[in-house]
Amino acid sequence: MVDEGFEKEPELIGKGKYRKELGFWTVVMLTVGAIFGSAVAFVPIYVLAYGGPAGILAWPIALLMILPIAFVYVELGSMWPRAGGVAYYPARSHGTLVGLINGWSTFLGYTLALPTQVAVVIEYIGFYYPSLYRNGTITPLGIGLGIVVLFLIFIVEVRHVKIIGNVNNGFTLAKASLMVLIALVLITFFHFGNFTANGGFAPLGVSGIFLAISATIFAYAGFRQPIDYAEEVKDPGKFLPRAISISLVIVMILYVLESLAFLGTINWGKLNLSPGSWSSLFSLGSPFTSASVNVGLAAFGVLAVIVIIIASFSDGLVYWGGAARIGNTMSRYNRYFPDFFSDLNGRGIPFNSVVVVFAIAIFYLILLPSFASLIGVFVDAVVISYAQSAISLAVFREKNPDEKRPYKLPAYKIMAPLAYVLAGLMVYWSGFTAVSISIASVYAGLLFLILAKRKNNFSVEDLYAGLWLPFYLLTVVVISYFGSSFFGGTNFLRFPYDNIAFILDTLLFYFIGFHYGLRYHGKGVLDAPN
Repeated sequence: MVDEGFEKEPELIGKGKYRKELGFWTVVMLTVGAIFGSAVAFVPIYVLAYGGPAGILAWPIALLMILPIAFVYVELGSMWPRAGGVAYYPARSHGTLVGLINGWSTFLGYTLALPTQVAVVIEYIGFYYPSLYRNGTITPLGIGLGIVVLFLIFIVEVRHVKIIGNVNNGFTLAKASLMVLIALVLITFFHFGNFTANGGFAPLGVSGIFLAISATIFAYAGFRQPIDYAEEVKDPGKFLPRAISISLVIVMILYVLESLAFLGTINWGKLNLSPGSWSSLFSLGSPFTSASVNVGLAAFGVLAVIVIIIASFSDGLVYWGGAARIGNTMSRYNRYFPDFFSDLNGRGIPFNSVVVVFAIAIFYLILLPSFASLIGVFVDAVVISYAQSAISLAVFREKNPDEKRPYKLPAYKIMAPLAYVLAGLMVYWSGFTAVSISIASVYAGLLFLILAKRKNNFSVEDLYAGLWLPFYLLTVVVISYFGSSFFGGTNFLRFPYDNIAFILDTLLFYFIGFHYGLRYHGKGVLDAPN
């Protein structure tokens, strides 16, 4: 069955339309703003905490892993530009069950990004005001300040998308420029002995590099944000491929520069840490402020706090918009969320969805009051949703061969399964604790099947086409539990056999998912042809 494309405006639930107001450079800044966000505060140090000096290799390695996944979304986003598109494509290819799992995990992950970014701000300010952050936890006073920060972002978030884009443009230029300045100044104090002292270049071995790669995913995760704004991009077919390519290279260079700058200034005594205790770098509440103060540049310590505040505000702005658009699509196109999510206000903003995201972000900030406790669940919830669109792309190539594709992923029969496996490995490498919590959270989203059933949007065909996905996620938990202790498992499957088993399992489910996608002929989204 071949779709005939969209020759007329689809009849969707909800009021209002999105506005096409985002030009090329705004899309670039949107991508850089989302990728080079609150992660600037900690992840360049976390790669060192996981892998020692060798952790810096995680940045280019992770970039190579991200590229196949990124260009899966470039093809889909330029072919069918939809706000909140990452919740749209799996629903269209496989129906309600797969669409709900993928959309809910994305919505949850994007929403969790907000308290994560606020936690970064509070922990850095806590360097100067300890009453906000004590013993690795944000205090009630800090939580109150965090809610104020969220409200300030909310004020901008409810403006129309052109204003959101312009605000993000300014903040992105400011944070990138200031962070480069800080890093270049710190590099002038570089101690080359830090590359090899205290255990050598790779003191934590190959597994440390794998864990460092899992940390970089938090940083790179924002590459997908332009896809969620695609319905508001002036020329998505032309702008998305170039904007995402340029942005990923720019941020890799910026993050490598940051990691090098901190590595070169490490003085274990001044940091009150034992020499060579790389994992203890996790305990630093404001690492770039500490590094600046330790080399006698107190003013740059204050500047680092300013950069983090700007970065988190910008990142929060982009992710909040993405989460709201996912929520809107989950109602407007997919009919999974209540109808009030589907409305757009007169500015073309999904206001009701924005408000719900605000409430959930506050809840998680209170529940998990630290960056370290939030990052793992956020990363896995987002990355779980990466993979499914790779299968959707392969299904659409077979079922929609004549659809206009401004960008086509080369060698998709190789690249699509590769993207699926790489996305899965990013989840596995984050460790059993994060895997189990995030997948349990994803399963919780299945409660929305009750609402879908009431709206006559969940049939036996949807169940048949999607049952493989919850089974696959269950196997991920099982392999993670029995896998290498390097990744939080029981070590029943030792490294690298655990990774081999995981890859084979993931490939098996890729082809199972592809098979059932080809056989699905239901109407997974409102504007899909019958």
